[in-house]
Amino acid sequence: MSKKKNKTLVRIVTLIIGLGFAGSSLAIALSSVFSNNNYSTSSENAGETSLEEQIQLQVRGYETVLAREPKNVAALEGLAQIYLQTDPQKAIPTLEKLVEYYPEQQQYAGILEIVKQQEASQSPETEPPQQEGQ
Repeated sequence: MSKKKNKTLVRIVTLIIGLGFAGSSLAIALSSVFSNNNYSTSSENAGETSLEEQIQLQVRGYETVLAREPKNVAALEGLAQIYLQTDPQKAIPTLEKLVEYYPEQQQYAGILEIVKQQEASQSPETEPPQQEGQ
C-alpha cells in the first residue's frame, strides 16, 4: 500500500512540476509576443533560436543566483525543470542538491528516483554491444 501511495504522490508531483514548467514557458512565449523586440524582420529560424536563447538565459540566471545562494529553492527548482524538459540527465545533480538541502520535501526524492530509473532504462539501449576479438 505504501508503494502505491508513493507512486501516486510521485505522479502528482511530476504533474505539478510539469504544469509549472508549461506555465512558465507560456509566460515566456507571451512576453516575447508583447515585447518590443518582436518588430525585427528576421527569418523563421529566429523563432527557434530565440527560444533556445531564452532557455540559455534562464539557465544562466538560475546559475548566477545559485552562485550567490547555493540553497535557493526557487533557482534549484527552476533549473531542474529546464533540465527535465531539455536534458533529464543534467537534472540529476540539481535534483540531488534539492534532496540534500530539503529532505522534508519528498517530491524531490521521488522525481530524482524517476529520472534515475529512466536514465538507467535508456542506457543499455544507447550503448552499442561490445564485440570481443576485433
